[in-house]
Amino acid sequence: MYYSIRLQPLPTQNISLLERTAAERSLVGMPLVSPERTDWCWRAMLPEGANREHEAAKPSVVDISGLDYPDTMVVVAGFDPLKDWQRSYYEWLKLSGKRATLVEYPNMFHAFYIFPELPEAGQLIQQIKDFVEERVGSVTA
Repeated sequence: MYYSIRLQPLPTQNISLLERTAAERSLVGMPLVSPERTDWCWRAMLPEGANREHEAAKPSVVDISGLDYPDTMVVVAGFDPLKDWQRSYYEWLKLSGKRATLVEYPNMFHAFYIFPELPEAGQLIQQIKDFVEERVGSVTA
């Protein structure tokens, strides 16, 4: 028997606007993510001529309240320059009536889960596994 499962565990979200948040300004020069690097990513990702107000960069410009949207896990690292946008994304999902889970790692940095030697990386992988299994169990029950 096969089931179709729709959910989104999102360890990292690139959500941004034109202005810088306090987190982005305070963490200038951090490894992995810098304002210069995220600016480059935006230019590479968005359609030519678009800015970060485009729906691909700023999901809140689209009304998803009537959509069948998957359960979403949003992960926020305390030393991630994108953390303000990630929390904003979580709040937008909740305000849109969507099921969202916020997982915070206050002492971690952007993409910490790619470092298997960090205990928190294993903890996050376990949380994602539990997130998926809870939803699979509710479908198969």
